[in-house]
This record gives sequence, structure tokens and C-alpha cells, in this order.
Amino acid sequence: MNIKTFSALRASAAPLALVVAGFAGSLAFVAPAMAQNVTSATLSGTVVDDAGNPVPDASVTVESSGTGFTRTTTTASNGTFSVVGLAVGTYEVTVSANGLSTTRTEGVAVSLGGNNYEFTVTNEAPSAGEIVVRGEPVRRVDFSGTATGQVYSVQKVAETLPVARNIEGIQLLTPQATSGDSAFGGVSLAGSSVAENIFYINGMNVTNFRTFVGGTTVPFEFYDQIQVKTGGYQAEFGRNTGGAVIALTRSGSNTFHGGFNVFYEPNSLRSDVPNTYQARNDQDYQQRIEGNIWASGPIIKDRLFFFGFFNPRYSTRGDTAQTQGINDDGSPDGVFINTQRVTQKSNTPFYGGKLDLNLFDGHRVEATYFNDSDSNNISLRNLDTGTVSQVNEFRGGENYIFKYTGSFTNWLTVSGLYGRSKFNQTDAGPQDNDPFIIDRRSGVRQDISGSPNALVASGADDRENFRIDVDLNFSLLGEHKVRFGWDYEKLFAASIGEYSGGSATIFQRAGADGARSGLIAPNTDYAVVQTYNAGGNFKSNNTAYYIQDDWDVTDRVNLSLGLRNDKFVNKTSLGTNFVSIDNQWAPRVGINFDPTGEKKARLSAFYGRYYLPVAANTNIRLGGAELFTIDYYTLPTGPGGVYTGSLTSPALGTKVDGVVLSDGTVSPPATLVSQNLKPQYMDEFIIGGEYRFDNKMRVGINVIHRKLGTALEDVDLDGDTNAYASIIGAFCETQTLAYCNATTEPTVNGGGYILMNPGRDAIFQVTDEDGNLQPITIPASFIGIPRAKRDYWAVELNWERPFDGTWGLNASYVWSRSFGNYEGGVKSDTSQDDTGITSDFDEPGYTDGATGFLPNHRAHTFKVFGSFKPTKRWLLGFNALLQSPRKFGCIGVYPIDDGRGADSSSASWYCNAQISAGVIDGTLNQPVGRGRAFQSDWNKRVDLTVAYTLPLESLPGGITFRADVFNVFNFKSALDFQELGDRSDAAVREWFYRQPIGYQTPRYVRLGVSANF
Repeated sequence: MNIKTFSALRASAAPLALVVAGFAGSLAFVAPAMAQNVTSATLSGTVVDDAGNPVPDASVTVESSGTGFTRTTTTASNGTFSVVGLAVGTYEVTVSANGLSTTRTEGVAVSLGGNNYEFTVTNEAPSAGEIVVRGEPVRRVDFSGTATGQVYSVQKVAETLPVARNIEGIQLLTPQATSGDSAFGGVSLAGSSVAENIFYINGMNVTNFRTFVGGTTVPFEFYDQIQVKTGGYQAEFGRNTGGAVIALTRSGSNTFHGGFNVFYEPNSLRSDVPNTYQARNDQDYQQRIEGNIWASGPIIKDRLFFFGFFNPRYSTRGDTAQTQGINDDGSPDGVFINTQRVTQKSNTPFYGGKLDLNLFDGHRVEATYFNDSDSNNISLRNLDTGTVSQVNEFRGGENYIFKYTGSFTNWLTVSGLYGRSKFNQTDAGPQDNDPFIIDRRSGVRQDISGSPNALVASGADDRENFRIDVDLNFSLLGEHKVRFGWDYEKLFAASIGEYSGGSATIFQRAGADGARSGLIAPNTDYAVVQTYNAGGNFKSNNTAYYIQDDWDVTDRVNLSLGLRNDKFVNKTSLGTNFVSIDNQWAPRVGINFDPTGEKKARLSAFYGRYYLPVAANTNIRLGGAELFTIDYYTLPTGPGGVYTGSLTSPALGTKVDGVVLSDGTVSPPATLVSQNLKPQYMDEFIIGGEYRFDNKMRVGINVIHRKLGTALEDVDLDGDTNAYASIIGAFCETQTLAYCNATTEPTVNGGGYILMNPGRDAIFQVTDEDGNLQPITIPASFIGIPRAKRDYWAVELNWERPFDGTWGLNASYVWSRSFGNYEGGVKSDTSQDDTGITSDFDEPGYTDGATGFLPNHRAHTFKVFGSFKPTKRWLLGFNALLQSPRKFGCIGVYPIDDGRGADSSSASWYCNAQISAGVIDGTLNQPVGRGRAFQSDWNKRVDLTVAYTLPLESLPGGITFRADVFNVFNFKSALDFQELGDRSDAAVREWFYRQPIGYQTPRYVRLGVSANF
């Protein structure tokens, strides 16, 4: 290593710094997700001399020439140091120690995740003013955490890989990430449902707190880095039982930069997927074009910087839905009727920006703003009747994030954050005032009038987030890096929903046995009139505090000791506490061991507990003023019992029956919620290892076990006594209480449903015959519903060869097993995303046979992606996936008249119609079972990208033309199927069971042009 004076070397070192910085930046293309910080990055390292001995009391200065930011700290007795609260980017690190030459290392990449380096200072006596300038630093295995997952430099991914330009595309690169059900999308992380992840942007929680499915949508070019944690994360992270997705946006620097790109996905270069009984996919079209324009630079050099972004976008798609005709015997006749063309158009731009202010050395303020409002205009044309209906979906809103980070000494750093996020959830259209009317007499649904959504819904969500984090470094029986903090969320959700025109009228036809216990004559048309109106304003508060100690016990042993406490409060529309759960203690304990003593290898173990809050959807549905009635009417009929009146202006006859499911009042919380309620929680165990080779290649292995502890779901304890005996009624027959016996059965509010932990006692209040509230406890053994179960096992193997300017490759294999009776907040089997109140535990009979392979189970998943740059101008990239099938069961009507299940809907795992027809093997009145009937195809996909950069004198980076081809071989794997086997609902017949309803995305092409300056 040559030694020169710093002044003489600066000119020659500058180009070297650029090269090294570019190389170090490429390392962040993919990195392991180790270090823990939700709002910024940490640089840690060890200072050693030429002999490899640690150097204590060395001064370490971290500088950013791009922003003028400087921090100085001192190494501990074991030569280690840590600088927290850094913005991601590239830094220069200068190390000086008594009797040793000062060393300056250029291009030290600091990203989300692990940033652990070894810095060497030479033992040669220094000359006055001399500095040894080194190039690439030595990266070591990070020991500051135990998280599984990966970190992505989004702009590197965007430049080099063919991926969907959204956060789901980034997530799906990660081992243990699986696409969610076709009905609602999202990503399942580590076996959990898509409704259990948490999303952060610049430290602000932007998760959809109403359903927990997804979060705020931000364009690719607005992101800098994204970290996907699939498990093992420390006490700082909570409010989820799935994964954590942490995103940082781009920032400005002392140099002016800007750029633009345009991407076009033409319909003419998009292939078709096969038709299904529900859709004419060969008539579909889909087209998208978007542009991105950005600029950044200094407002005041070394002090104030800006980044501005504008994203005009336009997308249009057309889908053709259809219904298959039915023969007289009820079988499909091969004729498709009620064909409906659904056209969607969206052209709302995204815009936002970020300001960064260096108050003075070590103190920084950040302000982020973006608006992700979107309006999706939907037009539905019935190709058989020519009628057209419309609806507009409004989503998104304004977001503000303010953050301060201050380093007061080399051992104390404090950060504070305030954020606010608004999210509109309104659907509106010109038919909202028209009565909703459909005709199901033929067995095929015909829409007559009203809003295409049936329910007219408006909603608005508002989140305020406050948090404070403190970092302390000190020595006590080793070296400690302690982080503790407080986090508070104030949530508000407004929701109003009612049927289009105020009511819904459904024309039905009674069978040979009539309907409604003989009140409707056999083979006669009749009408069902439903009235629904619900809404209110709902508040929730989530509070947490935590402490985490990253303790270097010795040079080779690190302990990660954390503890988190959560409190969840959800209120009714009247402002009373619907759910209040506190003291949810979540330990997070990990150990890292260095078997080589060279920081090249790591063996680790982890245990952690995670809690999930109560989704706002739950108290909106149960804690609001809901009026829901169902009335049954005769109709004026002619020969054959056929209705003779108008469909658009129904002439109703006599009301013969009626059910009041909700009376329009807000029930007391004690009548809706079991008083021993616990939040959903999960325990996780991980054993892992990692080795980093001298050539920078890295390999890793993790063995993961996740076990669901409990879940929140609604259980029907009252039921429809016209169909079967209720649980409360059967229990009262065993009691001697004055208000609870065979002749004076009390009633259960909330439509008979209680929010409780399946498998635990139900402790709530009922209403006696005088209208008074009375306490009651129904033992879990009497209810007969098992506890929620979900066991996830996985073995993850990952391998990375970082991009070196010519090629890079990342590969992973995951064997996994997700088994139990509860998927999570959503129910993919029936495409239900009613978080917290799915049909899983509604009736005891529905749990028979419910234990099996869950919808997110995939036994084998192979992922390989990488890029190759054969020349300076050309780049090739690919992304490949091979994943084993999803397993399906058979869902049908509960067939046994024993009071354990309703026969009014298809929600059990019994399928007598399919067994009788020989479609599946089984015994009548025995459940077929979840995941035991058939499976999907293997999911296989290869995506390719090719890019060419044309050099231009006016643009230093030139202009780049690229083409991405997704699903190059146009595989047509059927991934989603109709799992409903037999049901009373005429909308879906049992003959469609096992038919495909969703295929993998077909081959399509994305063309792009971009330039940077």
C-alpha cells in the first residue's frame, strides 16, 4: 500500500473514490437483513492494526462529502465502534490512533440491514500530515441482529432486474415470500397471511389499519432502499405477526441530479390466459404507461437539500366476466350468458418530495411529503342487455413525515418522529340511489338495477404516529449498544355503508319442498328484501415501549436481548372501549457466535413473540350502529308459480317471514366481546448460520418454526333457531339461572356473534326477557370450537455472489410446511378479506376437517435472479421462480342436523354432493378436509431484461433503452381454483368445483427509456 500525503493524493484518489463508491453501492443490490432500525441506518465496525489486533480508543470520523455530514466516535476496548442514526448512502471513514498512521477509507456503503466493516490502521509511524488512503473496505458478517430477509437498493433492482414496479415485486424476491390469493393479492411472508405484515416509509407506519392488507402505494423511483424482514426482528418492531417491510425514500445532496423515465406496457404484446367458467380472458386487454421525473440537489450547500418527484401514470384494462347457463337438471349447458364487460381507467398522478436539513454536526431534520391519491373509474356493460353501470373507487391521500436525529455525544443519540397519513376509501357512482335488484330464479344471477357494488360505501382513515428512540453505547462486562423507545398511534376510521337505493331485492324460486319451512309454496317465485345500514366514526390507539440491548459479551459472542410491551385500544362508534388489551409483553432474545474468530462466519439462534392489534374492520363491523333485516315476500304469480310483475319496480305480495340480524343500535361492548379476550400472537424460533468468503460471496442457512398462539375471531353463539339449536340455548338448558333455562332463553347481541379467542371460554353479557343485561360464562368445552392453530416450519438456503461490475447472482431455496386450521386475517379458501371476522369459527361444525395444509403452504420454492454486463453499454438480467403447488379441499354445506352448524351457507369442509357424484373420494357426512382434495399446478416463471445505454455528451449517464419480458415461455399454470363444492347459494353451483378461476400472469412486455444527469 503506497503512502502519500493527503494533499498530494486527493486528486488521484477522487476517481478511485467514485469507482469504489459505485462498487460499494452495487453491494447493496441485495444484502442480508440483520441490523435493526426502523428509521435510519447504523455503521458498525472493528479497528485493527496490521497484525489483526484490536485498537482501543481510536478516533473514528464518519463523513459524507455529498451532504457535509460528520460524526466522530471512539472505539471501545475491543476495538469496536457503532454510529447510529445515519442516512443511507456512501461515507468516508477516517481512523486515527496514537502511534499509528491515520487511515482514510473511501466508499463505505451504509444501507438498511447489516453494515459491519473491518478497518486496518498501519503500525508504521506516521509522518506529519500523512494519511493512508485505502480503497474498498473489508466487509464482515454483521452481529447486531438475527433478522432473516434481505435489503434491496431499489434503483439498482430497477436498473438490472425484470420485476413488477411495486413493493410487492421487491417482496417477492425475498426467500419465504409467496404471492397472496388472486382475490386480494398481497404477499405472504414466512407462512403468515397477507393481513399480518407491517409497512414503514421513513419510519412511519403506513399499513392499512382497517384490514392490515397492504399499505400506502409509492412508485419505484421514490424509494431508495427497502428492507424485507421475514422474521427474527428485534423489539423495535411490533404490531405484526407476519413480516416487516421498511422503506426509505430518496434524498438530495450537494450535487444537482435529475432524471426521467417512461415505461409502456402495450396490450398488443400481452398474451392471453385460458378462459374460465367465470371469465372470457381471451377478450381481456390491459395497457399501462407511466413516467417519472425527479430532481435533487442543494438549497444551501452542506445544510439543506431537496428531492422532488412527479409520477404521471395512466392505465386501462378490460375484463369480461360471464356466467354459464344451467340445464333443467341444474347441470351446465355450455352456453355463457350474462356476459359483462368491466373497464377500468386510472390517470391520477403521484407526487412528493423530501427535505433534509443538517442543523449542525450530528443533528439532522427530515421532512417527507407525498400524495398517493388515486381514482379508478369502473364501467360495467352487460353485453346481453346493453345496460351500463359505473362506479368510481377513490383511494389514498396525503402523507406527512417529520423526523429529527441528534447525536449529543459519541454514546448518546436521540431521534423523534411525527407522521400523519390520510387514506380515502370511498366508492361512488351515478346508480347509488337506484334500488339494488337481482334475479336468481334461473340459478344464474342477473343484475337488474342498482350500483354494481350493491353496497354504497364511503370511508376515510386517518393515522397520527409519534415515536421517540434513544441509542446508548457503554461498556459493562462487554460492550453494549442499547436502544429503547416509545411509539404511539392515534387512529381514526369513518365508515358509512348501505345498499344502493336503501334496500336490496333478490328474486328467488322455491324448490320442490318450498322455502322458509313451508311458508313459501313449492315451485313458486318469491322475493327476499334486505335492508342494511351501518356506520359511524371509530377511534383506536396503539401504544408501545421497548428496550433492546446488542451486547458484545466477548469478541466472539453477541447477545441480543429485547423486550416490548404493547397496548391496543379500539372504540365503538359511541366512543366507549370496544377492546382494551394492555401489558402484552413480547420478549426477543438472540445469540450470535463467531466460530472462526475472524467475523467471516456466524451461528445464531433466536426466540421472539409478536402481537397483532385489533383491525379497525373488527370494531367497525361489530361496534357500530348496524341495521340489518331480511324479509321474505310472496309475489303475484301466474302459471307454474312464475312471477308476473315488473322486475325494475317489484310488486311485492305478503310478508311471510322476517329476521332482524341487527337492530340499528350500538350494543354494549360487554355483549359483543368476550371479557377475557387476548390479541393474536405468535412465537418464533430460528437457528441459522452465515459465511462470507474472501471473494465476497455469501451463503446462509436458517431453520424457522413459527407457532400461532391465539387468534381473534367471531363465533355465533345465538344462531338462527329456525335452522338449528343455538349454543346459548343448548347451554341454558343445562343451567339453573333464573334468566337462563329452557323456557326463558336469553339473547345475544351483535347478531348472535361474540368476538373471542377460539378454544377459550366465552365470558360476556346476555339480555334476559326483561331487557336486562346478565353475565354468563360458556366453557370452551361446551362451545366445542378448537383453538386456532397454525404451525409453520421452513428451511431456507440462500447464496449470493455480489455484482462486481460484470455479473452478480442471488439464489435461494426454501422448504416449508404451513399446517393448521387458521390462515390468519383473511380466508383465501373463499376469497374473504373480512379481517377478524372470517367464517372460520362461526359454527362448531365448520371446524370439522379444517386442519390441513393452509393456503400459503408451498413445500418447495426456488428463486434465482441476477444480472450480467458483457460490455459497458449492454446489460442483461433475469428473474426465475419455481414453486410447488397450493393444496385445495372442498367446501360445502354442513350436512348434519345436530345443532353444530347452519345449512344456510357453504362454509364447512363437508362436500356430500361431490362425494355422491364420485368427483372426490370420501364418506357421506364426513369432512373432506382442508387441502386434501387436489392441488394447483407448479408455478414456474422466467423473466428477462435487456438494456442498452447510448452515450451522449449532454448527458453523462447517457440514455438507456430497455425491454423487460415477463413469463418469457408463456407458462399457463392454473394457480387458483373454485374450492366450493356444494352450496345452497345459487350463484355458484357444485358443477364448477375444481375448475380454474385464476392463472399465472401471462407473457407481457414492458418497454422503457430513461436518462439521468
